[in-house]
Amino acid sequence: MNIFNTYVYNYFEVVIMKYNRVKEVLTNKEKVDIFFDERPVWIQGVNNNIAKVGFIDNFEERDVFIDDLYERNLYN
Repeated sequence: MNIFNTYVYNYFEVVIMKYNRVKEVLTNKEKVDIFFDERPVWIQGVNNNIAKVGFIDNFEERDVFIDDLYERNLYN
C-alpha cells in the first residue's frame, strides 16, 4: 500500500504526508525534516486528519491538515 504521494517540484522531491506516515514519524527516533507552507515544523501530535505542529523558526503552534505537511529531500 502506498502511504504517500510523491511529486517533483523545483529540483526537490516533495512527499505529501499521509496519516500512516505521520504516525511513523512520531514513533521514529530519527530526525525527519517536515515542512508546512515552506516552514520547518515538528509534529507534536495527531488526531484523525489534523496534526498539531510547532514551527522550528519561532514558538508558534498550529493545527494543520495532515495533507498540508510534506517531506523534502534534495536530489544528490
